[in-house]
Amino acid sequence: MQIILSILMFIIGIAVMTISFKAKKELIYYLTLSAGVIFFFAGILVILPK
Repeated sequence: MQIILSILMFIIGIAVMTISFKAKKELIYYLTLSAGVIFFFAGILVILPK
């Protein structure tokens, strides 16, 4: 279950980062890019034990 959740977070993070490259306004671009990076690293933290 934990592995499935982390893979989902990776996919969401990458998807949000790719959406951010299509954004025209800079504010939206940086907000979506940072959200994607947060999801990506959250996926890494879920995989690795504390």
